[in-house]
Amino acid sequence: MSIIQIPTNFNIDIEFEIAEFHKRLLAYLIDLTILILYLVGMLYILIGSLQLKEDYIGMLILVVMVPMLFYSLLTELWMNGQTIGKKIMRIRVISLDGGEANLAQYLTRWFLRFYEWGFIMFFFFYGSLSLGFLILFIGGVASVIIISITTKNQRLGDMAGGTVVVNTRSALTLADTVFMQIDTSSYK
Repeated sequence: MSIIQIPTNFNIDIEFEIAEFHKRLLAYLIDLTILILYLVGMLYILIGSLQLKEDYIGMLILVVMVPMLFYSLLTELWMNGQTIGKKIMRIRVISLDGGEANLAQYLTRWFLRFYEWGFIMFFFFYGSLSLGFLILFIGGVASVIIISITTKNQRLGDMAGGTVVVNTRSALTLADTVFMQIDTSSYK
């Protein structure tokens, strides 16, 4: 369990537990499952029930792909740094200054997720499903490597956006903070 200390203007360090990799992975898989269920459900409704043909490809892209593309950005904005998967796993995105991330930070981390958007590549490489899986695999491996070599377990988007993913439930208690022995010899 890694801990990140964030200094405040009041000379008090706030401690957060950095989210473990397995929690981030499970949150990602939960979100991916939600997106796949949405994709299958919408394709079933639009193509199966409404009998839309290839002439309506623009509507399919608008109704199916746009919500999938903006899912993580919008849910993190609306749910205080959490997607549905992050909420279930009890982790969230915060700014490196200890507060809630702002719109620019969410946009930066969302945009730099492009190499993890393998499911979108299936539509671009519709004839070659194996190429879509290859891109998804390479993006996933790149994310795992980047998260594992950074000190704060950040991915590329987190580093550029100045954010970190932390646990929302801490193992620290009030007793850990109230009766701390403070060295007053260097107090200013």
